[in-house]
Amino acid sequence: MAAGISLSPNKSPTAGTTTVPPPDAVLGIAPRAGRDPRRTELPVVLGTTPSGLVVVGSNMVVYVLTLHLNAVDISRTVVRSVPSAMTELAAAGERMMQPSSMPPHLTTWAARTRASLRPIMRPYLDLCTVPRWVPDFIDPPSSDDDFAVALDKVMATPPSAIRAELQSRVVSGQLSPRAAALASGDPAAIRRLRTAMEAFHEVAVAPYWPQIVAAVHADRAARGSTLLDEGIERVLHTLSPYLRWNSSSLSYECPGGTDLEISASGRGVILVPTYLDPSPSFLDVDGAPVVLHYPIEKLPPQLTPRKPLTDLLGRTRASVLAAVAGGRSTTQVARNVGISAGSVSQHAAVLRSAGLITTHRTGPSVRHQLTPLGELLLVSSSQALHSNSRSVAQ
Repeated sequence: MAAGISLSPNKSPTAGTTTVPPPDAVLGIAPRAGRDPRRTELPVVLGTTPSGLVVVGSNMVVYVLTLHLNAVDISRTVVRSVPSAMTELAAAGERMMQPSSMPPHLTTWAARTRASLRPIMRPYLDLCTVPRWVPDFIDPPSSDDDFAVALDKVMATPPSAIRAELQSRVVSGQLSPRAAALASGDPAAIRRLRTAMEAFHEVAVAPYWPQIVAAVHADRAARGSTLLDEGIERVLHTLSPYLRWNSSSLSYECPGGTDLEISASGRGVILVPTYLDPSPSFLDVDGAPVVLHYPIEKLPPQLTPRKPLTDLLGRTRASVLAAVAGGRSTTQVARNVGISAGSVSQHAAVLRSAGLITTHRTGPSVRHQLTPLGELLLVSSSQALHSNSRSVAQ
């Protein structure tokens, strides 16, 4: 990572998981001579600190990454209400392109997604092949939950920033030679990357987005209850089984070359709940709050396109309700769901009449918010899916 640190813990596969190899044959990716495409040579460059320290690691040794927080950091800790579109897309790409243990709740998703992979997606998936690393520019810390908006931000990355992240990894062989044109900042390669991201998002994330949002929102609601009942320290203590909270620091084991300590120093922390990411990661960018991605705590239900909430409300209206989570304007909901603002207004009127959302005008924009009943419906839908998936498993 050119701008920060993004490290994942070195956790062995657990019982009930399925090991899934990269889909080389599906994408038409031929192994390069003299190199096993499913193994990254050591040492591995894991990232750099804001001061320029390069973190080089070994897959064989486990070290500890520690984030130190002071009282100001803790008071400025916030939990995002919705998942990051680009973080979920990158996690999907990593799960497809790297041999990994697929947890039971993602086996159906993995099979459907793998069956839908096409060569047009390669420019993006080529960037998801290096263990514990994705380029900052395709997963920026300010990534929006609205995919179209987030994609426009990715495409606005200066070519110099793309070169800085990719060229050395192409030269070293960590990235495919196919990424060379993109690493040079070639405009045609950047356009192909956009097409690849849109195509992969359409099969790997978009069909499941309402369920992902509902599950993440339910996790956030649970964190909010914990905060009100037991305080922020309990929230941090129970954030993830990977993370250890000790008085004023969060730490976790990760494959790295040295123990590493980060101090937020009053910048605060943004907690970003994730669905597809298998493990936590810190992103430390100088001058900005430290971003901590963490997998949602409770085992999510089987990720499939069909949802009880969809059966009840219909796909579009259910998507509108899920998109409203956290408070959204009509324009934001329209972009998120992929429908016109007029259609959003029509669906919002029905949801408002049912007592599921409220609508308020703020200046020139109209903003929608879930009511307690609407929030309960989203949470209950996620719990029902979880219960159904357990019944099937039994």
